[in-house]
Amino acid sequence: MSQPNNKKLSILYILNILKTYSDENHLLTQADIAKKLYSLYGMECERKSISANIDSLIDYGYDIVKSSNGCYLASRELEPSEVVFLTDAVFSSRSVSSKHAKELSSKLQSFLSVYNRKKHNYVYKADEINRSANKQLFYNIEVIEQAISEGKQIRFNYNRYYFNPEKNKRKSSKSYVVNPYFMINNQGKYYLVCNYDYFDEIANYKLDLITNIEIVDNAVKPITQVKGFENGIDIAKYVNENVYMFGGKSIVAKIKILDDYVANYVNEWFGSNASFYTVDDELFATIHANEESLVYWCMQYSKSIVLITPTDTRERIKNMLQQALNNYNN
Repeated sequence: MSQPNNKKLSILYILNILKTYSDENHLLTQADIAKKLYSLYGMECERKSISANIDSLIDYGYDIVKSSNGCYLASRELEPSEVVFLTDAVFSSRSVSSKHAKELSSKLQSFLSVYNRKKHNYVYKADEINRSANKQLFYNIEVIEQAISEGKQIRFNYNRYYFNPEKNKRKSSKSYVVNPYFMINNQGKYYLVCNYDYFDEIANYKLDLITNIEIVDNAVKPITQVKGFENGIDIAKYVNENVYMFGGKSIVAKIKILDDYVANYVNEWFGSNASFYTVDDELFATIHANEESLVYWCMQYSKSIVLITPTDTRERIKNMLQQALNNYNN
């Protein structure tokens, strides 16, 4: 173990002090840094050496601002606004357990000075959000990434919840062998996009419901051999079309918008996959979307949205709404 007064380490200690205790509102003088070196690391260092080390850090590329009042680290690997964004993303993700949410947030906050870290204490309310209890999430990610890079299949159990305990046990013990293609985060949930060999289509599995994952020594089936993806897959297009991450085919649909305000929701959910137009002062949109996702989305906004075509999809929605009405009447 290195001795506290090993002068070779002083430049690293000084960098850590600047990262932790300085920002544009909290400048450190050479005397401040000398005190921190002694209190934190038991190292005595002359001001001249501190100044030389700071100049070396600047020469190396660190954005350290010096003035007559002291110095501070002006830019970091992650800026405060970026840490806020990423911390919020971790906090709101239901795929991440509360323990991991706290650990990740703590790591993100280490990019900030101690004075800015205090602003993110709300993340410790992570326990109050309904979220996954699966502690294997990050292990699952590692295994899937390795399998994708090696072009191998994976095997896992998938733990959907059923009220019937026997069905729960039976379904959870079933093994799935799939061809993994990529992972995406959608609405705070993390999904594996893959192909199950028994079906000629793309499937989505929530990573937090996957357990007992392992790599299988079988070559992955190319996505170009999956129906509808003969030319490969545009991941951004896939995400935009699959707003609820259902499997199945994508369709081109025509909807009638009864309330102009709802156009905002169409744009919010489908973005460039929706094209608006008017006919006789009535508002319509053409949408490219996954059929299953679109059915449930139309039901969600059924007071203000009417699906016109395809007619078979329209009939499905009518039947589902009628069944729902019957359920309430009974």
